[in-house]
Amino acid sequence: MPKLILVSNRLPIRLDETGHPKRTTGGLASALAAIESETPQYWVGWSGTPLENTPNPPALQDAMAKLQILPVFLSGEEIDGFYEGYSNATLWPLLHYMAQRCRFESEWAEHYRKVNGKFADAVLEIAEEDDTVWVHDYHLFLLPELLRQKCPGLKIGFFLHTPFPSSEIFRVLPERQAILHGILGADLIGFHTYNYLRHFRSSLLHVLGLETDLDHLYLEGRRPSFGVYPIGHNHKGFHKAMAQPGYRKCHAKMTASLGSRKMILSVERLDYTKGVLQKLDAIRYFLTQSPQYRGKVQFVIIAVPSRESVDEYADLTERVQREVGAINGDFGTLDLAPINFLHRGFPPHELAAFYSLADVCLVTPLIDGMNLIAKEYVDCKRKKFQARPGVLILSEFAGAAPEMPHALRVNPYSVSRVASAIDRALRMTEEEMWERTRAMQDHIVKNDADAWANRFVNDLETHSCDLTEEHDASDLSALIPTFDEPGTHALFLDYDGTLRRFENKADEATPDPGLLPLLDRLARHLKVTLVSGRPMEFLEEHFGGHALTLVAEHGYRWSRPESREWTLVNPLVDITWMEDVLPHLEQATQLTPGTHVETKPSALVWHYRSADPEFGLWQAHRLLSELTETTANLPVAVHHGKKIVEVASQQVSKGAAVEALLHEWQCHTALAAGDDQTDETMFSLEPGIPVFHTVHIGGSDTRAAHLSEITRFRRFLENLADHLDS
Repeated sequence: MPKLILVSNRLPIRLDETGHPKRTTGGLASALAAIESETPQYWVGWSGTPLENTPNPPALQDAMAKLQILPVFLSGEEIDGFYEGYSNATLWPLLHYMAQRCRFESEWAEHYRKVNGKFADAVLEIAEEDDTVWVHDYHLFLLPELLRQKCPGLKIGFFLHTPFPSSEIFRVLPERQAILHGILGADLIGFHTYNYLRHFRSSLLHVLGLETDLDHLYLEGRRPSFGVYPIGHNHKGFHKAMAQPGYRKCHAKMTASLGSRKMILSVERLDYTKGVLQKLDAIRYFLTQSPQYRGKVQFVIIAVPSRESVDEYADLTERVQREVGAINGDFGTLDLAPINFLHRGFPPHELAAFYSLADVCLVTPLIDGMNLIAKEYVDCKRKKFQARPGVLILSEFAGAAPEMPHALRVNPYSVSRVASAIDRALRMTEEEMWERTRAMQDHIVKNDADAWANRFVNDLETHSCDLTEEHDASDLSALIPTFDEPGTHALFLDYDGTLRRFENKADEATPDPGLLPLLDRLARHLKVTLVSGRPMEFLEEHFGGHALTLVAEHGYRWSRPESREWTLVNPLVDITWMEDVLPHLEQATQLTPGTHVETKPSALVWHYRSADPEFGLWQAHRLLSELTETTANLPVAVHHGKKIVEVASQQVSKGAAVEALLHEWQCHTALAAGDDQTDETMFSLEPGIPVFHTVHIGGSDTRAAHLSEITRFRRFLENLADHLDS
């Protein structure tokens, strides 16, 4: 039976007093345990301690194996470079839009690469073809590609639990290309919000030059997809905790301690992304501007310690504690300190008691992937658990903000706005508080952590990433025997994007050393035709003098082996429309740096390969819309190709040239291959010959029967030549 293998930096285990591993039940572990599938689940992750401090690694590994857990053992040096260094001092601030805090050390990047390799080796110890692997978070960006390279049959998902920054910030990262390639090894890539997905697509465009559709892209015969999967909180876990006697005892004790005072609660990990110092500024401002609340409100800040061994975090802790002391000194009395700073974590039943009694929950991160505190607070507001009514104040930069429109949303950088929101919350009627809470509860319960995990895994397991599965053949070699039948056989091959990868400068995309010998071998047995958008001068320079038929300018001119002269395919072509269309392309060139217009005998082409990729694509869509409207009554076709917008005569097409040659040669078997919209005119032909194969290179919506990519198609042509020579 196929397995589901979950991979994260840390394992859901703790060691009991005897040193034996026990599974934990909180957070991500609970969500993944609730996946509704009979598939056996395994977990791979770091053991949690340096290898040097692990008394008996083989024994621990055997004990974990009984729990279906496979530990990855890391040395202290690897932990420093991979975890403390690259993951948390380079990637963490970068992903949270704080590039000024990033440190870039080449040694850290090397540790990160090697440790991702260790994770890949660990996964492959238990993974088999057709297993599903779900990789979690930024510590393992490289892992999907490593797994794809070593075991192509795996179904791989990747979910990012942090934000993904704008391309301008992400491009600061020296290893940006490797990170993106690593993620693209996955079949399904998940983000908390659409903004993070949008930024990822923008980075693919700016860094790798990959244009994407809204939720997928085509990449070397695969279709990696993107999705928005906002993670939910542990709904069942909190409600179970609130049903315990410990909750009721804690609730009663807090109620007595609070008396008539209002509680304003904050819960967060003590990290610079959480905006704790800005929150303290807002509290000081509030107490200064609203003296009537002094002594009547109690601010409770639960700040869970984080990375205390790191100087930056130790400094943050000291600054926070110093400011808390200053505010308590300035506004406190003998009976009450305005801020109760609790620098520790709490078990779920105690945390639930805080949530249920807090009149206000102040969740104001500067940037946050999701923030489950907001959801936990709202869900714990239940009358059956003796909860008080309450108001959620939520940063607009938290990933949860779009899901929680009934919270009071604030800009955490605006001290006065946060203070005003606190004042508004304290003056709100109980009726409005309950209305706002109930309006959010149904959504967050239906989309809790269990629902999130099940949705992602279901989408991953039903997702088809291999494009060849959707077409007639996954192996083009199955087409080779059709060229053995008696009669004339032909190949019609596009050049750029089919036989040769694109270059930023078109003149640099010349044939590689092996291409012409390969075409000559094929031409000894077949009618071989290059059908290109290139001008006749280019084709003549690089392919002239060989036994090839050359079709230039998308079917406007051709040159035959028996007569090297170039002639018009259709002498009656009308090109008078060019003078009406050219000004539109020239205006686009003027408005878009890095673009130019190419004038061909039967077409006008606007090139934007050297433009800013995102702006160029945006202008291309605008130009397409404009041209579609203005050329409606002209004998032209407008299409969007690879970094081009082309307006071509309807009387000229690759399909028309191919159809004429097929008729002339009376072919038995023919194959047409290309990569963009101009090649669709070949794929849509119904030439009436016994066998007509069509192959689209790169993958997209196409009429072609088969999909491939440049390397794979080149291998097919070599195999075909070998077969015909034998």
